Amino acid sequence: MFDLNYDQIKKEIESEVCKEHSRHPEFVKTDEGFGIKACCEPFREELVEKSGKMIEEETKKILEEMMEDLFKE
Repeated sequence: MFDLNYDQIKKEIESEVCKEHSRHPEFVKTDEGFGIKACCEPFREELVEKSGKMIEEETKKILEEMMEDLFKE
């Protein structure tokens, strides 16, 4: 259907720092989508939630652009 651009999401996720361990996560693209490697489970869960919201927003933006293109004259 369409491909999400994971570059911006990766950049933002990898710029985060764990408050407890002061370490950066690693964003990994997979065949099924993506994965996040982090120093601890609470930090990873926080990042999964954040990345999910970012993907939702990106998908919404892509769909809105597709709809606009459909109804252009």
